[in-house]
Amino acid sequence: MPFSDELQEKILDYVYGHLPGEEWNEENFYTFITDETLRERLIVEYKNSRVIYKIFEGLQAKDELLLAQIKTQVIMYVSIQEAVVNYVLFNLLEDKDPVQELLFQDRTTQIMIPSHKKEKLKRELIHDGKEILTYFKEKKPVDKTKIRYDQKVEACFKLNLIDSALKGDLINLYKYRNTVHLESELRQNLDYNLDMGNLAYRRVEGLSMQLTESLKN
Repeated sequence: MPFSDELQEKILDYVYGHLPGEEWNEENFYTFITDETLRERLIVEYKNSRVIYKIFEGLQAKDELLLAQIKTQVIMYVSIQEAVVNYVLFNLLEDKDPVQELLFQDRTTQIMIPSHKKEKLKRELIHDGKEILTYFKEKKPVDKTKIRYDQKVEACFKLNLIDSALKGDLINLYKYRNTVHLESELRQNLDYNLDMGNLAYRRVEGLSMQLTESLKN
């Protein structure tokens, strides 16, 4: 059963009365992103995150409901951060060495040799009772979706796009985001608290500010 029209109006007045206007988004929110579709979606995600937070705040969420508030904030804000990091590295700076090191990594390939030579090698190449196999290394392209997030954040740091404090926070927030599965959360004994939700929120804006300034240079 929906809320009454009067109650809906009061809730919307409360929520949207505390959100930044469209002018703020246009002037401050990841202005270096030239992909308008992506940028508009990020703005929508950011606004939705703020709306959900204000609703929980208005309810003065406690206990289990407070946990839902914090987890929702972390998941939504970190998703924004991840999308921005991917865009900067793979759309703006793909030719830079730290990014190339992510995209092309050493892979080992076993060398297939004739059986009669292999028998000789087995006699010669034995270590601690174990057979030593023959491989060579070569640079191979890596699927972007397989690159770990902490490696991408580290690449941003190497490129002087973010400072060490932001790097650490982004990586830690991602660890919390990945405990969306309850088994993982309980196993790691992570403490979801208001500070973590607030940090996720602040780091969305902090990432925008640092990247904007760094990319200017």
